[in-house]
Amino acid sequence: MTLALFISNVASGWLEANPISLAVVVLAVLLSLTALLALAVLRMLFVQRQKLAQAERFAQQQAALAKAQLDAVPFPILVKDAAGRYRALNQACLQRLGIDPIQATGKSSLELAGQRWLPLADGTPPTQRLHQLGMDAVSEDKVQRSELDYVSHDGRQRTGLFLEAPTHAPDGSADGSIGVLLDITEYRQIELSARATEQSLRDITPRMPVVVFAARRGHDRQPRLAFVAGNLHALFGLTQSELLERDDVLRDWPFHDRIHPEDVPALRRLLQRATRHRGTVTLDFRAYGAEGLRWIHLVMGTRRLPDRKIEWIGYFIDTTSINAHNQTLLAARDAAERASKAKADFLATMSHEIRTPMNGVIGMLELLGRTALDQEQRELVHAVEDSAGVLLQVLNDVLDFSKLEAGNVRLDDEPFDLRTLLDNVVGMMAGSMHKKSLAVEVGADATLAGKLVGDSVRIRQILLNLLNNAAKFTERGGVSVGLRVIGDDGHAQRVRISVTDTGIGIAADKQATLFTPFSQAESWTTRRYGGTGLGLAICRHLVQLMGGSIELSSRLGEGTKVTLELRLPVAQREADRPPELAGRHAIVRLASAGTASALAAHLSTLGLTVEQIPPAQPMRRGAAANLLFIDAGDQASAAAIAAQPILVDAGDNGSSGVRDEHLWLHANPLKWQAVSRICVQALQPLAQPARGAVPSTPAVAAPAGRVLVAEDHPISQTLIRRQLGLLGWECDVVGDGHAALDALRRHDYAMLLTDCQMPLMNGYELATAWRQYEAKEHRHTRLPIIAMTANALDGEIERCRDAGMDDYLSKPVQLRPLEDKLRAWAPQAKADPPAVEPVFFEDVFAAPGMEDLRAQMLQAMLKTSAVDMQKLEQAIAQSDGELAQRTLHRVLGALQLFTNGRVMTDGRALMAADADRALVALPGYLKNLGSALDELAQDSP
Repeated sequence: MTLALFISNVASGWLEANPISLAVVVLAVLLSLTALLALAVLRMLFVQRQKLAQAERFAQQQAALAKAQLDAVPFPILVKDAAGRYRALNQACLQRLGIDPIQATGKSSLELAGQRWLPLADGTPPTQRLHQLGMDAVSEDKVQRSELDYVSHDGRQRTGLFLEAPTHAPDGSADGSIGVLLDITEYRQIELSARATEQSLRDITPRMPVVVFAARRGHDRQPRLAFVAGNLHALFGLTQSELLERDDVLRDWPFHDRIHPEDVPALRRLLQRATRHRGTVTLDFRAYGAEGLRWIHLVMGTRRLPDRKIEWIGYFIDTTSINAHNQTLLAARDAAERASKAKADFLATMSHEIRTPMNGVIGMLELLGRTALDQEQRELVHAVEDSAGVLLQVLNDVLDFSKLEAGNVRLDDEPFDLRTLLDNVVGMMAGSMHKKSLAVEVGADATLAGKLVGDSVRIRQILLNLLNNAAKFTERGGVSVGLRVIGDDGHAQRVRISVTDTGIGIAADKQATLFTPFSQAESWTTRRYGGTGLGLAICRHLVQLMGGSIELSSRLGEGTKVTLELRLPVAQREADRPPELAGRHAIVRLASAGTASALAAHLSTLGLTVEQIPPAQPMRRGAAANLLFIDAGDQASAAAIAAQPILVDAGDNGSSGVRDEHLWLHANPLKWQAVSRICVQALQPLAQPARGAVPSTPAVAAPAGRVLVAEDHPISQTLIRRQLGLLGWECDVVGDGHAALDALRRHDYAMLLTDCQMPLMNGYELATAWRQYEAKEHRHTRLPIIAMTANALDGEIERCRDAGMDDYLSKPVQLRPLEDKLRAWAPQAKADPPAVEPVFFEDVFAAPGMEDLRAQMLQAMLKTSAVDMQKLEQAIAQSDGELAQRTLHRVLGALQLFTNGRVMTDGRALMAADADRALVALPGYLKNLGSALDELAQDSP
């Protein structure tokens, strides 16, 4: 309206001014309007075109994203329309099924041919099944599924699960479908394997006395049978249908009416425990099967499923035959135990019956050897002693092997000095070896600890056995014992002990049986050398008990070497050694390299510095030493250096000490204790007297009263009375426990020695009765009781102590063990006297032709003792306790060869006391010592 008015005004004005036609004006206006409208339309078309291009780009991006997402899925995805034509496929279709997404788009599955689908079992073409699944998904509007087999891109046959789900239009109608192919090949293989296993189990178990089951309990708390296989009828007289009430619910689980009434409570407790706790439970029970009562073994495991259900899996197995076999074995075991007990009782009885007369034989021979005998009689006595010793060794071997075989041997570990033990063992065997002119060599590693922890008694037994074998089977040459440290972790040392001989040797094919009981290399060795063939078997058992090893190597005609290795904890790192030897220097100049090396090791252990210079090598200039060890004929070396010479003697019958105004060290065998003693002696200003022999009876603590002996055997009574008399003890002897108990009540005794097996009242009952009497009477002094038993079986010491005894002696009772027990338990006995080392050669002075030697040694002792008496008086005047004890050591070392009386006991007590107490008691002791020396001087010719 406004525009028309404007145009009308303009036109009126313009017409007034220009008289032109009205039509021309109107036409111009219309043309202007048309141009404006065209411009507006063009503007609108440009904007719409931009929006359309932008929407097309967005659609392309969304299509590319959807395509990328489809291709990223690792299993085939197929999108169809309602007619079953493919709208889209991902790359997995090409990779897994060989279907090209580009070529397949717009086509239906019926039009695809030559793909990798495999025919179905019912003959339906796979493409038809795929097409039908899509149509069914659209028509039924729900997911369809089917298993299809196909050949994958790698040429392997696979199994897939095809899922077809409907797609929907905006209005909610189904307008197509989308299919997914999932590879279930592994799952199908597992399922087939499980089915095959289950089927195999079902096929096998009916033929075996086994029932395998699986049961579950759900939320309704009803036990349900998930699986069962096996011969139910044979084990329980039931069928599977009889087990079930309805469906798979179990009836009266587990069929209690078939279980033996005595076993029902145990089975119920087991099932309750299995319900509450996870894990495996077992039970043996009886059940009534098709053929009667059977023994059943149940094994069942419990687990909780994720849905809080409980599952039991297990099996029943018929163990009737196994149980019957076990019963047979139990009966056999009981019979074997009864036989073993009867064997032990028999051995104990035989031990007592044999050792009792052996006690009289060996003991009387020992006493007989101390009487005046001519040479022929002495030889006969020694022959009988040897035979009795062999018989006793045979008995000991049999008993030891019986104990080892029965597992009744226990180790008693305690600290001990292995060097000293080796000295004692070799010293015991050296005499028999020297009789055969055999050389005895001993060497010990300088790094060996001073004290190790172990059963020294058993180690001594092993070494004695090995040395006895070496001496027995060696006629010429010698026997050597080596001790080496082959490992040390700071807490324990691994030691290797070897015993080597130059004897008859053993053939290679015979060596394997040597550690077998009652076995020897050749049958003739038993006839010629004797023995039971148990020695090495016993050694092997003992070494194995100690956690060690033992090996034997030998060559026929060349000798044998037995090596044992033991790991022993270290109790004391440094060896016990005289303090005056520390820092001293020694030169070893010996022709025998083995002896020189062994001596150098001992000297290093004693704290000396050692220099080895072979005799073939000239003595170096400026050489100086405290001690010089040389061979007997090497006088030139003794004159070449200012040192105390010590002559080394490798003869059979040598001894260490002063001989012919020279110091001698006996090296056959070379003993650790002898080396220590000779070094101390060499550094003292005065030499010791000769020490070729020692007294025939060992020294013992001063008697503190009388000893009561309870012994029923007349020979044993005579023997123990004579033995105690030789040791300086007075005694009363009774024949049974009742008499002993009466004597103990009437008199005070210092000690009781009692046999264990006596009539009326045995030794165990006697000890128990006396301990009760002591407690009743409130006696403050405990009477030492020592058993004398012929029972050498293990456990005897425990039985003795349980009865109230303090210690025991094994029969046959000999002087040295008896002396040790008396010293240990005598009321006034002090600690064992240190430093003086007695070595017992009982028959040296008693043998014919030795009287002259005794007279010579006695004269030498009296001469040196006069000087020592002056030194003792000097020590008293100067209050020098150290000088007094050192001098007293020299006096006792010589005096013990000729007397074992009170003067020796008191002297050892002074040495054991501290210096101040020793000086106080020394003046009174000198009077007794002088009297003893005067008595010996009167006996001197």
